[in-house]
Amino acid sequence: MGEDEPKMTLGEHLDELRGCLLRTLIGVLIGMIACFVLRQYLWAVISWPLAVATLGNPPAMQAVSPPEGFSTLLKLCLVTGAIVSSPYGLYQMWKFIGAGLYEHERRAIRRYLLPSILLFALGVLFFFVIVAPLVLRFFLVFNQENYRAPPDWMVDWVGKYVVHTPPDATGAEPQSGGGFVESRFRVTAYVSFVAGLSLVFGLGFQTPLVVLFLIGTGLVPIESMRSFRRYVIVVMLIVAAFITPPDWVSMIALAGPMYLLYEIGLLAASLRRRRKAA
Repeated sequence: MGEDEPKMTLGEHLDELRGCLLRTLIGVLIGMIACFVLRQYLWAVISWPLAVATLGNPPAMQAVSPPEGFSTLLKLCLVTGAIVSSPYGLYQMWKFIGAGLYEHERRAIRRYLLPSILLFALGVLFFFVIVAPLVLRFFLVFNQENYRAPPDWMVDWVGKYVVHTPPDATGAEPQSGGGFVESRFRVTAYVSFVAGLSLVFGLGFQTPLVVLFLIGTGLVPIESMRSFRRYVIVVMLIVAAFITPPDWVSMIALAGPMYLLYEIGLLAASLRRRRKAA
């Protein structure tokens, strides 16, 4: 707590915390309502990577239960509203936490706050513009190329004596060589996929700030961070493999930028140390 500020009792701290949480929730609610009003534009943004992956010809999605479309949209508006209102929520939390910090600690938090928001937005943008279309394209092409129609190996002859049905009884045309599994996503699964990975990439882009924090606080020396490079690469690949879909495209797309940001964090920490030493 700052030296020139009066001390608060436990009850006053709890009242202040309750007020901050209430104002934060109100901000989330307002953000959710705004997103619901603008839901057509919000859905346009969410579905844009699929349009890019299919070159402007996205498949229709499915809602397999009556309330699925409505409930999915509400969840999407809630998550997006929380993200949009997060600067206001962080400000409320800052007002509560900052009252108990010294001035140099406040300066340190203020130094990281804006870059953290910008890096999170950059990570989400990177996922939407580059990674999501590539990953969706990978899955669409995989389904098309690896699930072919059943082969016509004496189907007419065997079917005539086993099934006792003429081959042309249904009037269906043969499907030899074409895609047999149609990529038609559930709207809930698609929204969860895009929103979840957007959050993962936004958090992954916080890597340089984590590096700066560990070095700046003296928890890990910069020399050790440099010598850990080979282990950092392995750990990032393992983490990316666990938190992304089971494909190499999304794994590399997350681990690669994270390692690049790790090196940027080391460079920024080195420049800061030289500036202090000068």
